[in-house]
Order: sequence, then C-alpha cells, then structure tokens
Amino acid sequence: MNESCLSGLTQALREGEAQARRNGRAVLVVFSLAAERLEPLRLFAANRQVFGQSLFWSSDQGALALAGFGCTEEISPPAAERFAASTQVWRQLLEQAHQVGPRKAYLCGGFAFDPQAPRSTQWQSFAATSLVLPRILLLREGEQQHWLFSLWIEPGADVAHCAAGLAAEWNLLQVRYAHAPSLQVPVGTRQDDDALGAEQWQATVAGAIGRINAGELSKVVLAREVCLRAPRSIPCGPLLENLRAAYPQAFLFAFSRGDSCFLGATPERLVRVARGTLSTVALAGTCARGQHEQQDAELGQDLMDSAKDRHEHALVVQTLREALQPYCAMLEIPAQPQLHRLAHVQHLLTPVLGRLRPQVDLLQLVDALHPTPAVGGLPRAKALGYIREHEQLDRGWYAAPVGWLNAEGDGEFAVALRSALIRGNQAHLFAGCGIVGESDPASEYQETCLKLRTIGDALCPPAALPSVAVSAGQSAL
Repeated sequence: MNESCLSGLTQALREGEAQARRNGRAVLVVFSLAAERLEPLRLFAANRQVFGQSLFWSSDQGALALAGFGCTEEISPPAAERFAASTQVWRQLLEQAHQVGPRKAYLCGGFAFDPQAPRSTQWQSFAATSLVLPRILLLREGEQQHWLFSLWIEPGADVAHCAAGLAAEWNLLQVRYAHAPSLQVPVGTRQDDDALGAEQWQATVAGAIGRINAGELSKVVLAREVCLRAPRSIPCGPLLENLRAAYPQAFLFAFSRGDSCFLGATPERLVRVARGTLSTVALAGTCARGQHEQQDAELGQDLMDSAKDRHEHALVVQTLREALQPYCAMLEIPAQPQLHRLAHVQHLLTPVLGRLRPQVDLLQLVDALHPTPAVGGLPRAKALGYIREHEQLDRGWYAAPVGWLNAEGDGEFAVALRSALIRGNQAHLFAGCGIVGESDPASEYQETCLKLRTIGDALCPPAALPSVAVSAGQSAL
C-alpha cells in the first residue's frame, strides 16, 4: 500500500477513533479508494483460504464483480423473520458507521433454502443466514474498481497499529495475486456416491405425482445430490474459470468458509434493485440444446408450444405478479415468454420490471419471492412441507438466495442453482426438477443428470457424468 493510501486509511481510522471516544463505544469504519485494474476472480482464487472467509460474485458478464476477504461483521439472526431481522441489523450497523471515500459498505452472503430443515454435517460451516461485511473487498463496476476496508475501532485504539495491520493484509493479497501458481482442476474425477439412488429417487417422484393428482399439491420441486471425488483437492479458482468460460451470461458465485466452498453458475436472478427499480425473471420450463442449429430451433419451438410447460411457466409468472404487486407502484410483465439458451439447456423466460414504492428494501423482496415455484412448488407452504418430509436431502444453500446489498439500498440476489459444495477433494453436486401431475419419474431423473453437467463438465471430462437427451417438459431447478 503506497504512502498516500495508507495516509488516507489512517486518517479515516483516526476520525473513527475520535467518534468512538465521544460515543463511548466502538465505531465501524469503512474506507474506500480507487483501485488499479485487477482481475477479481484471480484475486479470489489466489487468496481463498487466507482469511478464513472469502467470497466472489460476478454478474452482467463480469461488468459487476466482487472479491471479498475476511469478516468484520456477520449478520446471522435466528431463523424466525430472518430477512427482516437482517435488514434491521444492517441498518443499525450503518447508523454506527463512519464511512469515508467514494464507495459505501457492501454486505455479501446467502441463506439456507429452508432454515427449518434438519442440518447435515457437510453444511455446518454455512449458517442458515450469513451476510458478511468483508474486511477487504475489491469492487468492480464497469471500468471502475475500488478497494473497501472495514474495521471496528474501539475508544483509545492504536490507530497506526490498526492501519498497519490492514495494510499488511492488503499487501499479502497483492503478493499472492502476483505470484499465484497456475492450477488445473483434477482429471479422473469419478462419481463417489449418489446420496439417493436412481430407483429410490424416482419412487419419491412417483409418490409426489400421486399426491398432486389427488389434489393435495399443484407442484413440488424435488432435488437430488451426487458426490464426485477427485484424486486431489479441487481448486475452486480453475473450476470457476471453467464455469465462466462455458456460461458467460450466468451469475457466477463462490462463498468460502475454511476448507468448504459453495459455488456455481446460475442462470436465475431472484431479484435486483438499482435506484428504486426492481428486475427479476420467471424461469420455468426446460429442454435440451440440439446437436445442430435446426434441431436446436425445433427443440426450442417444441418447448414454446408445450401446453404443460407454458402452464407451469404461467404459474410462476402469476406467483411473481402476486408477490411483487404490494411492493411496486408499477409492474411490467410481457404477455409471452422468450427462449433463454445456455450451454446444455434452454428455458422459458419472462423478464419482470417494477418501480418500488417508498421504503421498500431489498430483503423484503427476497422474503416475498423465496422460494419461487421453480425451486419450491405450489402452494408454497404445502410444497415446503412435502420437501421436508420426503426429499431426504439437506439442500443447505442450494436453490436459496445468494448475493449482495450495499449501504445505498441497491443489491442483487440470485437463486443458487447449477451449484456444488466443494470440500477438499469432494464435490457435492445438486440438481432438481419441478414435479407436476403429468411428470414422468424416469424423464425427471434424466433431467437431473443433464443439469448436473453444468458443474460436472467444468469439474471433469463429460464422460464422468451421464449424457442424456432431454425433451421439452422440464423445469429450471
């Protein structure tokens, strides 16, 4: 850190310490300054395990990116009212903050899919709610980049010592960035375990179909987990690089806790808020990509013409409309969906735009939308109950909201699909399907195999996971 930057940081901490003495309590100092051009993903990969916690986020094809390290504060309220409680704690933190520089504080993290579901040991490093204020954050917004530093300053603190400590950590990040070794994802990855075997999972699907046809549910989404094992530890940086190359339009994310890292490349935005404008998508209905252009177009048209998929998609659109209307002065939803093509699949997608009413905050919207019908089912409460009773899987943060929000009230959360939990040399992969009355258990199982290829192909040769042809009539999970 050069002398000018260190001087600015020291001055901000000195002002915070003076405020702490006046108030008789610690003050949160957030200091930001312009950064030289760095690659956030490379910075994350080089330093993922240095400070215990780290994170990476990328959207808009990398135009917006975050790489955060360490934890100055973690918001992790009890499960009851977790979204409202998180907002309240965040506001209280900001009221105590002394912020200096062109950028204000960012909070990054995620939530468990269902905080009431039993927890497994593999997810023990990930709280049901974990929103983190990073100690050091690199923020990219288009052509601009900034460093953000945060620290609690007690009354009477040695400001020079605190500034020197942050500067040393920043220098370590830079040195590791400059000298990071070139790593590759291990080859020879094999399937180690299928947490719920194919026949058992299909039997669970058949049971759900029976309950739907009996009128107890309209739709329920069921997921499954597969564990892949590599010959050595799986480096998350190269895995994310592979995902970024294969899915440039996806939301790329990684949240690291010790030796565990939850990462993915999801196609689905839950909600974005920018200067009072809301944007989200309805994403439901899936088919495979074709082997050539004509077949691809035919499969896409079959999906557009599928009465079942259009009905399922319309249910998601209507649910979004009903959930968002109380919070929006204006809501704009096209009458017809469009095709959204990814590497292995294509989806039905309807964009949704809205103008928020005054005093509406981002986590209110996350609370209103999660879980969407595409990852939970309809009616919501009955579907969640069915999942808890029958799925036999701890989803953890899979299919849950992950993202960020800032001090200005802007932010973005995605639905954590096409994702995996990396632990040493193991990768726990997750995929699921929306089950309706017309579903076929064998086809739904094949669909999960197709969706597992997002992480599977980035992690190992395509032959390590089944390659299947999937017809129209499938969901986005």
